[in-house]
Amino acid sequence: MEYPLVPKSTGKLLPGQYWAVPMANGRFACGRVLQLNTEEIPSKTRCFFGGLHNWTGDTTPTTDTIARCGFIAFGVMHIKAITTTGGAVLGERDLSLDEIKMPRMISSHGGAGTMLLDGSRHLRIATRDEWGTFPVIGCWGYNFITQVADRKLSDQHTIGEPSDAPESGLRPFSNGTSTFPTR
Repeated sequence: MEYPLVPKSTGKLLPGQYWAVPMANGRFACGRVLQLNTEEIPSKTRCFFGGLHNWTGDTTPTTDTIARCGFIAFGVMHIKAITTTGGAVLGERDLSLDEIKMPRMISSHGGAGTMLLDGSRHLRIATRDEWGTFPVIGCWGYNFITQVADRKLSDQHTIGEPSDAPESGLRPFSNGTSTFPTR
């Protein structure tokens, strides 16, 4: 595949592809395609499950600079999350190189039919005990990834420096359309 790639659909997207997310402070964050065509993706030709890396840099991300960087947020995104922020997919790094595992999530806050998810893929019906113990998957607006990057990564000065990652005891927050970790 030739890069940069400006996607018009998910047809040429692959898990592991990444793009630059410009931040208000002039630095860059990095978005990543994680899953395609799963049960929780509403429009298979226009949406994908992606994540925001725990990474910032003075220049756009590369395959080497994002190596071993974890994620701070996940959500279902439209291809315009790429084209209206970074503009294009810059490259691909195989997810298995960094042993990236999909986050455990649930499909809703609870109730009949709530699914336990591996990223955006259905695993099974969630038990009542699991309601409220996993983040609820969210569908992000086109520019939401930049808002999360600005909020969570603005004070980060070193590439790959740890920040307020979900595993640090943050609770999931949902505003009805998006879910992301908060303090």
